[in-house]
Parts: sequence; structure tokens; C-alpha cells
Amino acid sequence: MKSIFLFFLLSMIFVINGTAQNVEFTKENFSDKQELKAALKNIRSGDKLYSRKTKTTVQYQQALSFYRQAERLNNNNVLLNLKMADCYYNTHEPVRAAFYGERAYRLDSTSSYKILFFKAYSLQLQTMFDEALLYYRAFAASADITPSEELDVKQKITECENGIILLKTGKNCFIDNLGTFINSAYNEYLPVLLRKDTLLYFVSRREQGKTLYAIDGKFRENIYSSYKEGENFTLPHINDKLSKKYEALHTISKNGRYRILYNSKNGGDLYESKYKTKGMPDGVWLYCNPCVEEQKNESGKIIGKWMKPKPIKAVNTSYHETSAALNASGDTLYFSSDRKKGFGEHDIYMSVRNKKGKWTRPHNLGSTVNTEKDEISVSVDSVGNIYISSHGHQTMGGFDIFKTTFENGAWSRPENIGYPVNTPYDDIYFIMSDDEKIAYFSSNRDKGQGGQDIYRVTFLGEPKMFIYATGNNLLAQQSVFNRYEVQSIEIEKEKTTIVQGIVIDAKTKEPIFSTIELSDIQQSEMLASFTSDSITGKYTLILPSGKNYGVSVKKEGYLYYSENFNIADSAESQTINQVISLNKIEVNQKIVLKNIFFDVNKTTLKPESATEIENVYKLMIDNPTLEIEISGHTDNTGAAATNKRLSEGRALAVVNALKEKGIDPSRMKSIGYGFEKPVASNRTESGRAQNRRTEFKIIRK
Repeated sequence: MKSIFLFFLLSMIFVINGTAQNVEFTKENFSDKQELKAALKNIRSGDKLYSRKTKTTVQYQQALSFYRQAERLNNNNVLLNLKMADCYYNTHEPVRAAFYGERAYRLDSTSSYKILFFKAYSLQLQTMFDEALLYYRAFAASADITPSEELDVKQKITECENGIILLKTGKNCFIDNLGTFINSAYNEYLPVLLRKDTLLYFVSRREQGKTLYAIDGKFRENIYSSYKEGENFTLPHINDKLSKKYEALHTISKNGRYRILYNSKNGGDLYESKYKTKGMPDGVWLYCNPCVEEQKNESGKIIGKWMKPKPIKAVNTSYHETSAALNASGDTLYFSSDRKKGFGEHDIYMSVRNKKGKWTRPHNLGSTVNTEKDEISVSVDSVGNIYISSHGHQTMGGFDIFKTTFENGAWSRPENIGYPVNTPYDDIYFIMSDDEKIAYFSSNRDKGQGGQDIYRVTFLGEPKMFIYATGNNLLAQQSVFNRYEVQSIEIEKEKTTIVQGIVIDAKTKEPIFSTIELSDIQQSEMLASFTSDSITGKYTLILPSGKNYGVSVKKEGYLYYSENFNIADSAESQTINQVISLNKIEVNQKIVLKNIFFDVNKTTLKPESATEIENVYKLMIDNPTLEIEISGHTDNTGAAATNKRLSEGRALAVVNALKEKGIDPSRMKSIGYGFEKPVASNRTESGRAQNRRTEFKIIRK
């Protein structure tokens, strides 16, 4: 039965996905013998590391260093791309893993059953969970699958099933990348906020001064700080004194008295530093600068200083203690550790400071909070709720952020805080502001600056907005900040329309990286502009009911595509799948202007047409030699002469609107065809609706 299931799935998958373009490393394909010899040597060196039964992260990275050398000669070898995808997957670089997996799939989707896994993984990262499940299940049905792969794909299938649910209950929020001042091409994470969120500490693995490397071959961790000016953070400065001995600052108590630092020695230990003041009241953080180790007054007298950090002996073991958080008063410490007798890999523990100021023996928060997998990056909000990142609870992929509350003497089951804060990528180190309106976290999601980036979440009220579900691009740009996504929350099971599409070249059928603009055409208001996936051309929208949406898909050198979704409040939830073919700007190419509207038997443009008129206007401005025909078409209801006049009047109305905006009338002509050129049957209402249209045609380039 398993083989039959696999046969049908693979038949469907391989029929859909094109022909092989694999290029082997052979002398027939490469005339330079020395380059070919060097590439084959690099592949053999990489394979020695890659073929080991047990591999560390460092060994995957070492294998990659050889494979990248071979890739310089030939990036179109399917097995090389597949091995690189696997290496990046196991070094927790999902964007690159998906890139190489997709490339391997396009080169030859039949070469290895493992390609199905990476095709599914790429779709999962795009939140295309239904499609990902198809490929994961085909991979799981393979006769060659190993026991470890079987466990892995079982987890992935569960993640996709969780993702389908979580997409329907997203949070109403903005997510902003903190931009190029804070984030770099390397990893930035572990944000710590002070002074009402105006002072930011974080960890970065960017290149800085004297280049030092960690055991994993990457730049070592350093501690940075930045101030907020207006809406943006300033250029960060490295804290040299702390960074010499410690890799991370994990937390500072709200009263400014205590901070917890991390050092990787002894497997990873936590250190506590106390702020000592002279003549200063409680709440010293209001008066002193926690960015500096020693604070002086105007006369040069020391009024406060951080004492030398000391290891927290009650907490530290020979195992990995990390990711610490203090409550507001600084007398309760939460941390993550992979010590023995836990419930899984890393668990969350708690230690309480006694009356003598000493930390007591920590205890595990229990099986409700901890799972057989990793629970890391713990934080505490102002009322004592804990936020953790888990790979074992109801995640949609990678690490998701969860919230747990201490109620009636026990911790509640962690609740996924939802999409789009959580994604199929690793979303970690979440911290909530005191008013719970702003939060910060780190993620290695696509379209960041590189690696892990720090993001800001602004939680909104109830107004409904669309969901941009692909996570593929920025919605807007505001100085240093990059507006990442706008999301909606379902209130009382809000009904939504899910639009899943792929943009392709009409002639080659290859995916296109295109711009997609979403508008509220009732208000003539642009809601957002984003892009389809740069590799697959795919995108997903989730549109709440009760709006009239216009969608325009654009690519330089192509005619744009226009679509309309008029979704009534009473509309049932639905999923619409589209394949959008864009035609290059050539003579005789045409498009239907689906967001041009007239009242019944009228020739006056309705206000809702303004967005479409603007799109045509921009196309004409961007292509100043273009000459076009605007044509009107009707269904076959009524007399031919009447429909002819109606279609002529409507075409002329569009030309006049463009003329009013400044387009030279000599570049345009209008014509009405009545019902002479139907595109669908007039026997059905849906067919007649398609026939009632306004078209745009290029007559001279």
C-alpha cells in the first residue's frame, strides 16, 4: 500500500515539474581540466566529512567550505546542490537550505527521494503548508527513508498541520526589521530593553576590529548597545569591557540592580553582576547609565558602578546554562539548561533568591512547560508571565515563541503567541514591553539583513487588515526601519478568503519575481506592496471579508496583471488558487482591466476605478513610446447596436480619464466591440460577467 501511495504522489509531482537540467562534473561538460580536477577534489574532501555517520555542526560547515569551492565551477549539479541544502539545513540556515533544495529540485526532481524533503521544506518556509504536506508525505512514503529521516518528516508533517491552524488565528500587528544600523549580514539576537524601551542591548556576531572566531568557525559573540532617537535606534557601540570576557548580556532587572551575563566556559555558565550605588535611591536605572561600567557625577565622584560578575554557583553545572531572565524585582531567575534528569534537551528552570541574597537550588518547571525537545530563550514580562521559544510544543516549524502563566500554583500549558510573530523559521528571544504594546525578538526568516535579525512587534487593536502570508518582502520602508508584514486577527472565527498564486512568464512558464500591490479600491487606498517569492514566484494573501480588493501584479518589462476580489461581509471562507501569466511588453499583447467599473448601462467611470486608471497611467509614463488601444466589450444581453454604443462610450471614458492625467491623446485610441469578441460563453452568468470587460492592447511599442 505504501508503494502504491508513493507511486501516485510521485506521478503527480513529477508530471507537474519540468525537465531535468542537471550538469555533471565531466570533461565533456568542462574543457578546463585543471578547474575540473580541483572541483572534483573539493567534492571528495567534502564527501569525506558529509558521509560520516555522526556529524557535528562544525563538520557540516567544513563540508560546505569544500562544496562551495566546487560550486564556483558548476552550480547546476543536482547532487552537489542537494548535499549543500542538507548541510545548511543541519547548520540551521533555513533560507540557504531552501535555496539549494529548490535548485536541486528544478535541476532534476527525480534524482533522489531526498529532494522531495527539501521541496517540501521550501514550501513550508513560505507557509504553503497544504502543498508542503503533499511533498513531505511523498518523502515519508519512500522505501529508502532512514529511521532518523522518518522521525524528522513526522515532525515536519505535524508542524505543517499546526501551521494551517495558526495561519487562521494570526495576531493583529506590525513587524519591523530594525534595519541596517542594528542588523547586519551576520547574526543579531538577544535584545534587552531598558529605560522604557529607549536603550537596547543585543548580541552580534558581526566582524568587529580584531577578528576573533568561535568554535563553530563564525565570528565570536560581542555585546552591543544602542539608544533610540525618535523611531530609530542609533548606530550601536560595542561594549569592549564586557565583550572581552562574556559573550552575552541576558537580562537586567527592572530596578537596575542586577544583570546576568553568559560565558561559554565550562559548557556555558551564567554570571551575576550587581550595581552598587552611593547616595542613590532605588530605581537606579533612572539615574545611572547601565551602558557604562562606572557612573560619575559632575564633580567626578563615582555614584554607581557595576561590580565584577560572579558565577552563579547554585545554578551552573558542567552542562549548558543559558538564556536567563530576571523578574521585575530581581529575586527570581529563570534559565535554560540541558543538564541531566530533565524532560528533554534544554529545559526551563527557576531559582529564587533567599533572604541572604543567595540563589537557591533551581527546580525544573515541569512537563507542562518542558518537552522532549528544546525550550530556550526565556523572558519575563512585567506581571510575571514567561515567554519561551520551543521546538517541542505546537510549532509551525523551527522555534516558535510561547507564553505560559503561573495560575493556581502551577504553570499553564504554553500557548503559541501566533503568526506572524511566529513563522516556520526560528523565532527566539522574545521580550515584551511593560504596556504589552511593543515586543522585540530575533528571527532568521527570509528577507532580513542576514542570519538572525532583531525585529520589533507593534500589537494593534481590532481593525481588520489583510495578511501578507509569504513573508517574502518588505511592505514599506521608513528610514532605518523596514515594514515587514501587516497581519489580521480572526475575531469570533472571522471568515477569510485565501488567495494562493504563482507568477510566471507567459511564454517560458518560468517563475517571475514580481511586485504585488494590494488596494482597497472602495477607498482608492494602497494597502501594501510586496513581492512574490524570488525563487518560486509564489505568494499567499489572506483577505478578511467586507472589502473590495484590487490586486495588481507588476514586473519591469512586462504588462501588469489586474485582479478584483469583492468580498462581501457574508462571504464564506474560501481558497482561490491562481496562476498569473505576465506577458512582455510587445505589440498586440493585451490585458483585461478588471478594476474598471461602470453602473449598469452607464458609461461614466465609478470612483472605484481610480486605482486601475492610476496603474495604466504609470505604465504609460514608464514606457513613453507606448501606443495603446482601449476596447470596451459587453455580453449579448440586449440589441447589438445598443451594446456597441455602450462599449464605445466605456472605452472612451477610460481614454478621457488618462487624458485628464496628462497622457497624450495621440498615444491612445478607443473602440467598442459590443458582444463581437466574447471570451466565455454567454449562456451562463459567470460567462457573461467575463465578457463584460475593458481591455488594454499595445498597438505600437
